[in-house]
Amino acid sequence: MLKMVIFDMDGTLIHNRIPFEEVRNNIAKRLNVDPESLKPLYEKLKEMNRPEVLEWLKEEELRRAEASYPDPGLTSVLEYIRNRKVIVAVLTRNCREAARKALGWYLGMIDVLITRDDGYELKPSPEPIISLMNRFGFNPRDVLVVGDYDYDIQAGMLAGCKTVRIGGGFADYNIVHLEELKPIIKKLAEGY
Repeated sequence: MLKMVIFDMDGTLIHNRIPFEEVRNNIAKRLNVDPESLKPLYEKLKEMNRPEVLEWLKEEELRRAEASYPDPGLTSVLEYIRNRKVIVAVLTRNCREAARKALGWYLGMIDVLITRDDGYELKPSPEPIISLMNRFGFNPRDVLVVGDYDYDIQAGMLAGCKTVRIGGGFADYNIVHLEELKPIIKKLAEGY
């Protein structure tokens, strides 16, 4: 029976007017390197062991969060989940400050927010998902992971959870719009 839904943030709950590639390109320009050499971005920047470079990333994430907006179905979906007494978690590779800014008042509808600042391995590692399951005493069958990117789905699958992908691709379920999550939640919450 469904007890927790773990959402990715960017591209899932929140949409961005500033594409992620712009963030990568801006940092690459400051470093005078090919943007392709900065994939995955956070990991490559951390390897440089230059704190100011990670600060540039934070600045870019905050700028991006400022220009973000919620998915049109966000309120409805979060209310639907919470009305079923299911825990809502958000797991993002963003810094905490940017995540809080992007989520805004929706934070009041979210039980747990995990960001890269919390010290877990980042997605696609299943570590933060497994930690959440252990914290609440849940099994993988109790948890649904929802995201729009390979890392989200890989993390969920590696943790043994059911997955939903927004926009298509490998996952247990595929949807186009966040609102389409409701029948999946209903099915899993009722134990089908």
